[in-house]
Amino acid sequence: MIALASGLFTLQYSSDDGPGEQKTYTEEIGRARQQLFRGQLIHTDTRSLKLVAGAESQSFRVDVLGSWRGAGPGEAQTPISAGAQIGVKLHCSGAGVRCTPLSSERQNVLTREDRATWMWDVSAQSAGKISIALTVTAYFRDGDTVLLEKPPLTSRVDVAAPPGDGGWFSWIKDSWQWVAGAITGLGGLAVSVTAIVTAVVMVVRRRLPGADAEEADATERVRGASPRRRSAREERPRVGRLRTRPTAARNLPPRRRGDAQREPRE
Repeated sequence: MIALASGLFTLQYSSDDGPGEQKTYTEEIGRARQQLFRGQLIHTDTRSLKLVAGAESQSFRVDVLGSWRGAGPGEAQTPISAGAQIGVKLHCSGAGVRCTPLSSERQNVLTREDRATWMWDVSAQSAGKISIALTVTAYFRDGDTVLLEKPPLTSRVDVAAPPGDGGWFSWIKDSWQWVAGAITGLGGLAVSVTAIVTAVVMVVRRRLPGADAEEADATERVRGASPRRRSAREERPRVGRLRTRPTAARNLPPRRRGDAQREPRE
C-alpha cells in the first residue's frame, strides 16, 4: 500500500514537471525572439560575379550588422533579424561549381554595434548557369535551436566560357594538356623512348654511304639554298678534234709546169 502511494506521488510529480519544463522552454524562446531587433544584411551582388570556367575564383562576402548603413558598389542589401548568434550558409549548385568557406559558419551579432563578416571563394569548371542560395539563421544561445530563419536568397549566375573555347586552338590546347599529363604520369618514359629511337636513327644514317651528302642536300633544301653549283671544269663541255673530210683536191695528181698553157683552143 505504501509502495503504491509512493509510486502515484512520483508519477504525479513527473507529470507536473514535464509541462512545467516545456512551458519554461517556450517562455525562454519567446523572450529571445522578442529581443531580436532589425539589423542589416549586405552581400555581394551576384550580378557582379564575373565567373569564367577554369579561371580564378571570385570572392563572395556577407556582412551582418546590428545597425543600418548604405550598400556600396557591387553590393546588395536586405533587412535581417539580429541580436543573437547568427549562422550564414552559402549553397552552390551546378556543374563544376564550388563554394569554399573562409570563415566560421556562426558568429555573434548581439548588439546594434556588432558586425560579423563571412567570406567564400566561388569557382566553376564548366560554362553555363549555376545557382547560389544564401541562408541566414538566428540561433537560441549557442545551441541548435532556431529562433528565426530568413527565406533563402536565391539567384542564378552565368559562368562564361574561357576565351577561344570550342575552336581548333582549344582542341590543340586540350590535346597538349592530355599528352603532357600522360608523360608526367609515366614518369618521362615516353620522352626517354623517343630520345633513344632518335639517337639510333641518327647513328645508322651517318654510317650509311652517301649519308653526309644527303644530309647536306636536305639541310640546304630546308634553308632554301640553291642546289650546289658545279665547278667550271665540270660545266665545260668536252670538245674533241674536228675531223676534216678529205677533199677532192688532195686526191688529184700534182700539176706539172706548163700544164696551164696547154689548154685546148676553141
